[in-house]
Amino acid sequence: MRAVKNRHIKAKIRRASVEAPAYFSTQVSSAQRFYLALKPGMDSQMCVLSGGWEICCPEYDIKRGGFPFLTLEFVVNGTGRLVLNGKEFVLRPGTGFVYGPGMPHRITTTPHAPMKKCFAVFAGRPALDLLKECHLLPGTVVHVADPWHINGVFDDLIKYGLSDHSDRNRICHVALQYLIIKIRDLSIPQGQGITRAFETYQRTRRFIEEHCLQNNSLREIASECHVDMAYLCRLFQRFGRESPFQYLQHLRMNRAVDLLKNSGRLVKQVADELHFSDQYNFSRAFKKFYGVSPAHFLKSDGEI
Repeated sequence: MRAVKNRHIKAKIRRASVEAPAYFSTQVSSAQRFYLALKPGMDSQMCVLSGGWEICCPEYDIKRGGFPFLTLEFVVNGTGRLVLNGKEFVLRPGTGFVYGPGMPHRITTTPHAPMKKCFAVFAGRPALDLLKECHLLPGTVVHVADPWHINGVFDDLIKYGLSDHSDRNRICHVALQYLIIKIRDLSIPQGQGITRAFETYQRTRRFIEEHCLQNNSLREIASECHVDMAYLCRLFQRFGRESPFQYLQHLRMNRAVDLLKNSGRLVKQVADELHFSDQYNFSRAFKKFYGVSPAHFLKSDGEI
């Protein structure tokens, strides 16, 4: 009897794994989808329900008065149009948008350039809080500066959503969090495109990355990048998460940890290599950044 019961349970699981939720569109020429739950858990928990990618049919035209769950979609290829909360947007590679309950929307594809879209469906108050923190509340449309980074994160989410990993739900939860944060970090408001200001920000950021070990002041960095120092700070305030000085210090302190942990150099030698005036100024900067002195870091076997 137990063997029969177990076979019955396994049969139910197999049927559940192939029965797609009703909200999946049928107007697609190809798709790869997963779902982890049909009914979300407690509102206090963040829950990934489903996700995947789909290639739209040329006649793809989805019109809804709302959607039962929070949904993030991202265009990989092709073009289309979106009407969200009464506003119309052009969809192109790198466009992401979020919608949810009570939010009317219509999605159409360009017949001669059908879209390939990735999507994630999720629920829970923490998910809504994260969207708010990242300025991606339902109704938001953004374009990202580097679409392939986002596509790669979606690939991981889908891979684990389809896997038999014992921690599949937890990994998908973390992947979704990372996805939302990454979109925030790479996003440019819809309609702005890659502006000259953003290109200048990227150029100055690359310069800091490539020259972080030199003794560059902000004034020198601004001069080398042919921008005003005040404008440099405004660029990082607008597009970044740190000031240019904080970013420079972050890179230099990371290099300091690497040198102390792996090169066998003394604190004074690391201070000299990073162009600090002396090891005491370096030690103060290191402790302010990490909360421990370089000497304490070395005594603790490189553990911060």
